[in-house]
Amino acid sequence: MSATPSRGTVAGVLLAAGASRRLGSPKQLLRDALDETLVHRSARTLLEAGCSPVVVVVGAQADAVAAEVEDLPVQVAFNALWESGMGSSVATGARFLSERSPATTGLLVAACDMPGIATPHLRSLIVASEQGTIRSASAYQGGNDPQSVGIPAVFPRTDWALLEALEGDQGARSLLRQEPPATVPLTSGRFDLDTPEDVQRWRANDSGPSADDD
Repeated sequence: MSATPSRGTVAGVLLAAGASRRLGSPKQLLRDALDETLVHRSARTLLEAGCSPVVVVVGAQADAVAAEVEDLPVQVAFNALWESGMGSSVATGARFLSERSPATTGLLVAACDMPGIATPHLRSLIVASEQGTIRSASAYQGGNDPQSVGIPAVFPRTDWALLEALEGDQGARSLLRQEPPATVPLTSGRFDLDTPEDVQRWRANDSGPSADDD
């Protein structure tokens, strides 16, 4: 059984602002086998992992994406620079939390186009981060890369000023490369949705998320 972190120490930032140009339609609004949109599924998973508060960063199709999470206890932040890239969305989420959550220890950055990410993996990241006080990241394995790290990842509050300074396509991975973070292995969860072929493969194998599967 996965350890459940204490609530209220690590916030969640869900990146849901992109236009999904390669895909041709907003991936945030894609529906899984249980008819749940990816933005709703991803936000719910962050909540189930114990993140509080959870901030959904929107941009393209902002109203439609925000409407999909209205039933969840999350907050929505609009990234006016969403067209510039992921870095601006990370910065928007970090800035939103800096201004509104003074007691939060760390923040967990996640994307809604990685449908293989489940609650236990996020919980393990929070535990590995010592409740948000050190960096922790997902360790990708497979392909030609022996190992690399990336999101979902947890950043302590001492990193937030650096996150707020991100812009354009510069994501949070640059911080993770500065010094080795604590890591949690991630295999199938690395799969993301960038093309129609990716969506077809996902839908052929997806049975809906489970809070007990990693």
